[in-house]
Amino acid sequence: MDHLFSLSGAAENAPHFPSEELKTAVILAEGRQKDLSGCAGLELLSDGDTVLDRLMRNLENGGIKKFVIVAGFEFERFRERFGSRQDVVLIENPRWKWTGSMASLALAAPHLDEGFLVVKGDLVLEQRAIDALVSDQNHFAAVLSRPTGGENDLFVELDEQGGIFRMSRDIHQVNRVQGVSVGLCKVPLSVLEQMMEYFSRNQNPLINFEYVLESVGRLYRFYGVEVDDLVWGRVRDRESFAEVTDRIHPRILRKEKEMREQLAAEAVTDILGIEEKDISRISFAGGLTNLNYYVEAAGERYILRLPGRMTESMISRENEKHNAELASSAGFNSELVFCNAETGVKLSRYIDGAETLGPLTVRLDGNMKKTADILSRLHRSALPQQNRFDPFREAEKYESLLDDPSGRMYKGYDAMRLKVNTLLRARLDELGYEQCPCHNDLVAANLVLSRAGRLYLIDWEYAGLNDPMFDVAALFLENDFTPEDEELFFHYYFGGEKEPAHCREKILIFKIVQDFLWSIWTVLKESKGDDFGSYGPDRFARAKRNMAVWEDML
Repeated sequence: MDHLFSLSGAAENAPHFPSEELKTAVILAEGRQKDLSGCAGLELLSDGDTVLDRLMRNLENGGIKKFVIVAGFEFERFRERFGSRQDVVLIENPRWKWTGSMASLALAAPHLDEGFLVVKGDLVLEQRAIDALVSDQNHFAAVLSRPTGGENDLFVELDEQGGIFRMSRDIHQVNRVQGVSVGLCKVPLSVLEQMMEYFSRNQNPLINFEYVLESVGRLYRFYGVEVDDLVWGRVRDRESFAEVTDRIHPRILRKEKEMREQLAAEAVTDILGIEEKDISRISFAGGLTNLNYYVEAAGERYILRLPGRMTESMISRENEKHNAELASSAGFNSELVFCNAETGVKLSRYIDGAETLGPLTVRLDGNMKKTADILSRLHRSALPQQNRFDPFREAEKYESLLDDPSGRMYKGYDAMRLKVNTLLRARLDELGYEQCPCHNDLVAANLVLSRAGRLYLIDWEYAGLNDPMFDVAALFLENDFTPEDEELFFHYYFGGEKEPAHCREKILIFKIVQDFLWSIWTVLKESKGDDFGSYGPDRFARAKRNMAVWEDML
């Protein structure tokens, strides 16, 4: 249970802070830690994430959408890592050797126009600490934990009214230890203004922001949010880094896995109207954008989907629900038990003996025949999909979510964009852009065989009316079909008849359009912190190659 401490010595004069959603975090990562070879925030943890990667992901999960990072030591590494992210403002503190954290916060101040979180960039902690601070009703607050016993604990002493009386790393300066500051605070803009005024008169450039907060806290009501049994640590030197990587971070991962499974269990009990004791098994079943869980409950088996970040701006859950329900009723999709059009939470019946196909197994003769059959039936069906999936408009939507598409995309983007939106679009209109029910996401993972050999199409997030050759192009592209594979697919899809005129040209055009579209999607996702390696550049390069092939056909 989370406990609230009042940390003010002037409660009767405390102003009212307007209620606002926290969307900004300031990360202070300016200095060099003792005997570490590199910056603490860029050190790797046991799961391959850096300290800052984990911290920023936790903050995003807490609702943060904008990051102001102040760095000094190894600034060029920060520029390489975060310079392309549109949600990051990167600031250099060139005097990091001679200043404390308040000087770095002062550099961030011009970029802040609302209340914010401020956090030390070497901090590793549980997600629930951020959640507790963000959700707390008080707008000026700090996270407190129990003392860790480490030599760097910042001890907090409260006065008789519950206000901060003293903060010190020297326990001999503290009459009564009532918590330690973690290094994570919530600050209204008006408080920042007071901090800046105080700092302007300061004679010590090495002062840290916590001590300025202590002083300003005598003017305002300053709260502390203590999180029971909080697991956390800071990377201050080689010894503390070893403790974080060997003990603290693995413990956090175990606790957060348990909490995610608990959240999944609560979703299932709510959906099915059962008690938690009725769930006999729940386990992570994969997912990158979304989190999927295998669930055994009340004698039945299910797959639970919890949506990931950014999906609300990129996917219409209302359209997904409509199309997934239609597909389930028609037997294309697994049975849909529940789908929330607002939250994106979805529960589906588990496919007995499920075998998820891969690019190699999709191309096996028997599976290819089944894939051609299910796509042919879908495209000829009368499923009343209400929305249209237009890849050109989708690309424009993804571009609109980027602050500067031309500045972030791959070399040759502007020229490719012009050709896609003029030449290819016009040619498709000449060939006849058909409209029929489509799935539009034919990666192998969305093709699942049951134990009885029945093939299902799952994951209808991108479904909508489209040209059937878009689906065929996606199947070929996502599963590395050779020309011979494509020829065999045509045989099954068209029932042994010759494919229609211009079919192959349409497919080539849609291959180019899809590679162009998903390369923009990749840039957008990576601008928010994801890392897809060479996936985006590879797709864009293939689009350029296929564009050259198409132009040679003219």
